[in-house]
Amino acid sequence: MNIHIADKIAYFFIAFALYLLLRAFSEVHTAPLTNILLYVSIAISLLASNIPRVVDIPLHCVYPVRCVEIFSFGLALVCFLVLCMRHMFI
Repeated sequence: MNIHIADKIAYFFIAFALYLLLRAFSEVHTAPLTNILLYVSIAISLLASNIPRVVDIPLHCVYPVRCVEIFSFGLALVCFLVLCMRHMFI
């Protein structure tokens, strides 16, 4: 079984996304909603960008997966900016 370096990186990001999801759902009652939303949106973006690299998906699913990736990345950026603003002004 010959796994290329790009596949290893993709598997690492998938594992990191699963870790972020587990962390977000384990801290759902203690952490602020912005943190949870940041973790979940980063995880969804990582999954949407790396799963098609290691799993063959039908061509008609490529565009919706790309849209989900871009939306979740934008949501992660907004959450990150909100967290930065909150830490700067409080």
